[in-house]
Amino acid sequence: MSNLFRVIPADDLRRSEASGLVPRCPSDERGDCIHLNVREDVEAVATAYFSPEENPVALEIRRTDIEGHLTFGDAVPGKPWQQVVLHQPNIVFSTVVEVHTLEIVKTANGYEFRLLSDA
Repeated sequence: MSNLFRVIPADDLRRSEASGLVPRCPSDERGDCIHLNVREDVEAVATAYFSPEENPVALEIRRTDIEGHLTFGDAVPGKPWQQVVLHQPNIVFSTVVEVHTLEIVKTANGYEFRLLSDA
């Protein structure tokens, strides 16, 4: 069973470490859930929703801690990645097993993020 990931801006990482809870984004608030990702989709999600100025990171979440509150859906138009939803008010920071750096790579179309290979 693979762990799941949550991409957040660096500012949210600092808030998470201080408060013990990972903040929700506006999309989470609208859906009253928390959007997560499988490892294979982290780069696409980070590139779609974050800017280099936000310096996003990928939190690796211990799946066994949240397993009973997850639903998995298929990719949908405009979101070509697996839809993983956590039905809890928050992610407790103690479930984060590792914080992964995302590298900014310049491309012909602008930029994209890459999960570093040593992560």
